[in-house]
Amino acid sequence: MKYTRSDFPDGFLFGGVASAETANGLDMYRIPIRWVDIVPDGRTPDIGMLDTYERRVDTILELGMRPCVTLESEVLPDALDDLGGWRNRAVADKFVNFAEVVVSRLGGHMFNMAPKAGFLPDQRLATRPPEFRALARSVHHHLLAVGQACAMMRSYGLKNVGVDCSIANPGFVTVLNAIFNKHYPEDLLNTFGPHLPEGWQKDFEEITVKVDWCGLSFEDDARRDTLNLLKCIVRDHTGTVPLYIATCPASKERFAAHLDALIGAANESLPVRGAFFACGDESTSDSLLSLVTNGKQPAPWVRPTGGLHAHWNLVADIGGTNTRLGVVTEGELTDLRKHPTGTVTDLQKALHSLCDEIGTQPRAVVAAGAGPVQNGTIRLTNANLDLSETELAKATGAHHTFVINDFTAAAWSVAEIDEHDVEVLQGEASPPLGTRLVVGPGTGLGVGALLYSEGHFHTVSGEGGHMGLSPRHLDEVEVFNAARRIAPECFFDDTLVIEAEMFLSGTGLPILYQAIEMTEGRTDAATRSAKDILRAAQDGSDACAVKAARMFTEHLGAIMGDLAVALVPEGGVFLVGGVAEKNRWLFGQDFLRAFNAGGRFDELRRGMNLYVSEQDEFGIVGANNFCKNALAR
Repeated sequence: MKYTRSDFPDGFLFGGVASAETANGLDMYRIPIRWVDIVPDGRTPDIGMLDTYERRVDTILELGMRPCVTLESEVLPDALDDLGGWRNRAVADKFVNFAEVVVSRLGGHMFNMAPKAGFLPDQRLATRPPEFRALARSVHHHLLAVGQACAMMRSYGLKNVGVDCSIANPGFVTVLNAIFNKHYPEDLLNTFGPHLPEGWQKDFEEITVKVDWCGLSFEDDARRDTLNLLKCIVRDHTGTVPLYIATCPASKERFAAHLDALIGAANESLPVRGAFFACGDESTSDSLLSLVTNGKQPAPWVRPTGGLHAHWNLVADIGGTNTRLGVVTEGELTDLRKHPTGTVTDLQKALHSLCDEIGTQPRAVVAAGAGPVQNGTIRLTNANLDLSETELAKATGAHHTFVINDFTAAAWSVAEIDEHDVEVLQGEASPPLGTRLVVGPGTGLGVGALLYSEGHFHTVSGEGGHMGLSPRHLDEVEVFNAARRIAPECFFDDTLVIEAEMFLSGTGLPILYQAIEMTEGRTDAATRSAKDILRAAQDGSDACAVKAARMFTEHLGAIMGDLAVALVPEGGVFLVGGVAEKNRWLFGQDFLRAFNAGGRFDELRRGMNLYVSEQDEFGIVGANNFCKNALAR
């Protein structure tokens, strides 16, 4: 039977999967983009290949066709195969990164885009439990990657996001069940269920995604009951979701059979909106072009302008009193909001509200707070609340979420620091590249470090603020003895060694001051805040405050020098935080003498670069630097 466009529903689209230069006259053209071509080492995009694909897309646009892309992952980069391939959950993240590279470069040119979810291995090939485990995890992690990639595309503002499934693969029912029905088939679970990764059920929140269309790729003669198969797929899985068919008829006769099936689908009111043909011979190609040039043409595709949102990340610095939320667009901080730190629910509402205001989901969220991080959850010491990466994902829809210690963020704040962001206390005017040590007396005493190795920084987390502090001079022995009566739980056994934070912080300075008062016979003095003590020390109105400030300065300088000797940070030692920022007078010659007093290592200490960081919002800066590094891995 000879068909024309008029025999098909209005707006039905015909596409090709052949050379763009010979496909003129079609409505759309599909480009399969292979992961291994774009990111051959699994990490770094090949800019030359991206240029090549962009030129192909430009050619398609010049010919008046709609460019369509499928993201192919049948062949993995060798480096990811070496990690176990799809058996390794981390490979799902790498696939999303590959998809993002393509979206950010080509997304604004596309009519539609979809990850391909049809290459899955034949489950009938598994005969032993080890094979069951490998296959089950590969299938699950691949489907997770497909769902996460679709969510990422939407976060860029793409409106025509789909999935593409190969009907020729025996695993296609598994794919359709997972994506559209939120479960695996019973026969698969009976065999492979025990071998799926722990907590696999929760992943369906990401696997089962909203799609704008579904692609179904048929082999030419693998299934001759195409119409009945389409009816079953629509009834059992896709429902009203628009379908696009792709096939490669080997002959003019097979091409006619496929057209018969498409007309049958229209008569059955199935939502088939278009078809791609990879023509196997010249006569079939001629038949396709004859068809598409006869009859009413569909409306031309208008390429969207400004349709893609610039990707953005959300960074948070959560303190005991205030939480700062930063919007980072293309690596730069573009907006900063401040909220009172309340409950987890309060924080989730603030995050959700910000995402609603922007209109898209962030690519990543990093939240930094004071407290230890365990299994993706941080217990915020000063705010008395727990925050998890899972909760961040629910509140924002971000694919990547990280909770980090506040001094992990503080350390990362100096990763890109230069001479414009520092006051030099000792050493070179501009911080040299190398390992960097960060110390911050604030509410507590924080210590962090960035190790520099093989061209990259790596975070070192620790609790340096709880190192031991002991008397430096004889007249301090009485002070430490008095402090034992104030905070006995903070001393090391029965010694005069106290946790450094209990003197060298906003919380600890009042303890130090009170202990000095006790040695001076003042037993009824009112408790003073750290701010009041430092003000009285600076103007000389209180001798106990003057002594407290001197001890604070000398002990902080000494402990920073000791830490520097342990680490030998060639990239510099940095003071960060409110105390350093607001009380620069504390860090004069007394501080430097204590920092450089190292006995036989005086010369080593004097040769170290010592700075005060002058960055605004160093916690936000550090969270952003951490985020950039984490996403680049």
